[in-house]
Amino acid sequence: MNVRERLGRVMPSTYRGRIALAIVVALVVAVVCVQFALNVLVTQQVQQAVQDNLRQQGQEIAATYRRAGHDGVAQAQRYMPGTQVVVRKDGETVYWSDPVQVLDAQVVVTDGDLQVTVQHEASAGVIGQWALPLIIIAVVLIIGGVAWWLAGLASRRLRREASALAAQAEAVAGGDLDARVEVSDDELTRVATSLNAMTQQLADADKRQRVFLADVAHELRTPVTAIDGFAQAMVDGTISTDDGHREAAEIIHEESQRLSGLVADLQALTVAALDAEPVREPTDVVALAREVATRLEAAAAERGVLLRGPDATQDSIVVPTNAAHVQTILGNLVSNALRATPAGGTVRVSAQMADGEAVLAVADTGVGIPADALPHIFDRMYRVDAARDRDSGGTGLGLAIVAGLTDSLGARIEVESSPGEGSRFALSLPLVAA
Repeated sequence: MNVRERLGRVMPSTYRGRIALAIVVALVVAVVCVQFALNVLVTQQVQQAVQDNLRQQGQEIAATYRRAGHDGVAQAQRYMPGTQVVVRKDGETVYWSDPVQVLDAQVVVTDGDLQVTVQHEASAGVIGQWALPLIIIAVVLIIGGVAWWLAGLASRRLRREASALAAQAEAVAGGDLDARVEVSDDELTRVATSLNAMTQQLADADKRQRVFLADVAHELRTPVTAIDGFAQAMVDGTISTDDGHREAAEIIHEESQRLSGLVADLQALTVAALDAEPVREPTDVVALAREVATRLEAAAAERGVLLRGPDATQDSIVVPTNAAHVQTILGNLVSNALRATPAGGTVRVSAQMADGEAVLAVADTGVGIPADALPHIFDRMYRVDAARDRDSGGTGLGLAIVAGLTDSLGARIEVESSPGEGSRFALSLPLVAA
């Protein structure tokens, strides 16, 4: 058992006891220090003064003995209460007085063949031996009582504030995300502020989650309604011609594809949220960007957009990263760029080195993004132009997936856009895995 564990066992378990103990220890240390200072600075000076006085008296007694002998010293002794005098001549004691019980000071004076010993009795006698300890004990008891009272005041306030924090935590655990605790100007300010901030974050997250679920339900409702309506029309005979059946089947297929895309995006978004530490392997990001451009080239041609990837002659850039995540990011960025670019426009995918990082960029000549929309484009289900995006098959989750996967890779993504001129999304990958 180490010293900390031993101290932990003897320490009081309550805050009041600990506060009181701390105050008592601090005050006792202060009393001891003051007493020590008094002993050093005052007592020594007083003792020196007493010894100087006794030395002077010893010299006078020696002179008195030479002048008046034994009787003269006895006569002088009457004016020296509480003092023992011993006179020796040539080593033989020629005068002594009654001994004192508790000595305060002693001085030996030598004057030729005379040796005078003067001993002074402590003024308080035996009682003086216990006076200082008794005073210290009384002071400690008084300090202990005051400390216990002060500790009670401090602990009661601490308990009130801790109870308020606990009540808020219980309310939040019970689902009340509007609960807040009053922030006071004391040691618990940081705890209260952090708890309020955490509760606010939970409330914001809950609100975003509710909005997200409502948006997903809306996105699911549209294709499901279309599929159900046309299927029911085919079943009850409302659509009876071959052309009508063919058109209904095409619509059902398109809406099914739309549902499949939404489910795939939801799965990708889940992976981005849960895959906190993806597996990283050395990856040629130039070849990866070229592969994504080749895969989406047919979709670009269908929209009348020119899609270009890195040149075949460009040198490789190898980065420790997760190839699947980077493919998903580039695929979503290119798909968004194709939807935002009208026929005749261009989308370019590039890979290059910049400031010690590998930068994969997707630039288009599309409609661009308004400045007020830029802070929100990575939010779930957010669309700059909802009507156009729904018509073109977007779910509003692509950039949210991009943001999640970017964070999991320890990378960053930057956006530059001007309405009517196009946009550029740049993914910066570190060359060394964190």
